[in-house]
Amino acid sequence: MNQLKSLVLMVSVVFGTFGCSGSKSSTVDDSMKPALQDFAQFLGALPSDGVKPPKKLAEFLPLEPMAPMSAEFLKNGKLVYFWGAGLKTGGQSIVAYEKDVETSGGWVLLEDGSVKKLTSEQFSTAPKAGKK
Repeated sequence: MNQLKSLVLMVSVVFGTFGCSGSKSSTVDDSMKPALQDFAQFLGALPSDGVKPPKKLAEFLPLEPMAPMSAEFLKNGKLVYFWGAGLKTGGQSIVAYEKDVETSGGWVLLEDGSVKKLTSEQFSTAPKAGKK
């Protein structure tokens, strides 16, 4: 009987911590911020290495070790990147973003290298790198 109580308590703690509704916990919600910061560092390092931003996934793959945290998110589609876009001082266009930002809001990377949280409405009207 004690094992059953322990199991019920453990399940309660897990669901209480992560939630069982459709909403995201803050830990999950914020997981893309460091990935986008990593991607900003990656893009920022390219000019000093004499490399242009990748224009497609095949060009990114050899550079993947330079983006250790964001590479997997980029490959699995959770991080969306406007291929060929780079960073530039004062730029405010979106270079990369968390996939769910289009519908639920989330994190974006701007051309100036900053990472910012936007609502889906803000995202829809924000300028995108390489788009007119």
